[in-house]
Amino acid sequence: MIRHPIHALYDKLPAKRDRPALFDGDRAISHGELVAQVEAAAADLIARDVRPGDRVGLCAANSADHVVAYLAILRAGAVWTPLNPRNGPRLNSLFQQRACLRLTLHDAESAEAMGETARSLALDDWRPAPADAATLPPISDDPERPFALKFTGGSTGVPKGVLQSVRSGAAALRSLQSFYGFGRDDVNLAVAPLTHGASHYILPVLAAGGAHVLLDKPEREAILRELKSRITTVFMPPTLIYLLMEEGRFAPSDFARLRHLTYSAAPMPPARIAEAVARFGPVLSTLYGQTEAPMTIAGLSPAEMARPELRTSVGRLFPDTPVALLGADGAVRTGETEGEILVRGDLAATVYLDDPEQTEAARHDGWLKTGDIGRFDADGYLFLLGRSKELIISGGYNIYPGEVEAALNAHPAVREACAFGVADPVWGER
Repeated sequence: MIRHPIHALYDKLPAKRDRPALFDGDRAISHGELVAQVEAAAADLIARDVRPGDRVGLCAANSADHVVAYLAILRAGAVWTPLNPRNGPRLNSLFQQRACLRLTLHDAESAEAMGETARSLALDDWRPAPADAATLPPISDDPERPFALKFTGGSTGVPKGVLQSVRSGAAALRSLQSFYGFGRDDVNLAVAPLTHGASHYILPVLAAGGAHVLLDKPEREAILRELKSRITTVFMPPTLIYLLMEEGRFAPSDFARLRHLTYSAAPMPPARIAEAVARFGPVLSTLYGQTEAPMTIAGLSPAEMARPELRTSVGRLFPDTPVALLGADGAVRTGETEGEILVRGDLAATVYLDDPEQTEAARHDGWLKTGDIGRFDADGYLFLLGRSKELIISGGYNIYPGEVEAALNAHPAVREACAFGVADPVWGER
């Protein structure tokens, strides 16, 4: 049975009611308090004419108020529409216009970055009155109903709105629970923006009775202090890991509780992975996904990351998400082969906003075309080779920029490499 992800807020509530759920500076909120605040906020949204299926924007830095607002949007049956403050007002104005938002929630620091909005509410001034849970509408588990609207750039440069269904959100939640095995003693560090992939960790951690530590800025000293004290899991982009490693005064023994330092959103060169494993210990892991199939197409565990030959892999497939490869001849294959990565199943139950033609163009016989070129090895590990639209064809040979970049990045004198093709009168491209 598919459940709306918001059910996870209530999982095991009697046992976790008095346990901490959120830490935000000196502020601590228990699971019981969090449920009460979410229900009060959801009731207030409904009183402001937010109806099931309405889209509600959220533009804010990481904070406890951000988490409460996010969960309240879901509990009210609305469609969560995250707006990254770093987008700037022009882009966020465009997103809000295209999304036809009923309301946009924001913090004080993001008011300017939010851009033009039809109707807004400042989180800093929002103190909803306590609500009777019985007055809230029942949670809808309709699997095809959208629960999130996210905008993604893509190779065209024109941002596309992706409607993620309850089916897709529930699949990502289940896979994250399986990958991490969250328990009541887990403490996740939310330092990557909650307007992006980090949001997917909120509910699976809370479902297990665990807690989140919220940081509004990626400051190295604050991150390392938390990692050394109470954090068991953290998700961040490679650039932030590199920033941490510029601090020379730490070793694996400093991170006694840390069991997953997960990177995603961009690849890490094997040399950098080796450095991170040496500095943090055998805790590095990675996940592969995209907005159209969020977070959990494949994953590589810390034990697998310890094997040097797998450090260019994004891991094995999650059990409930079928993946195949589309060859140049149009054939769909599995096994030890290469081609464009295709995904189907609950995770890929997404559509483009107001664009059925683009939605159809992104499918091949029911499969979602990711736009990524990959290959499987004999053991079922998936390796990314590049983007299909970045493929360089030189003299009839396929050249994947990702492989060229990996070779260059392996040299100790190279910090970061980028490969791309240019037109050539003889070779076609070079």
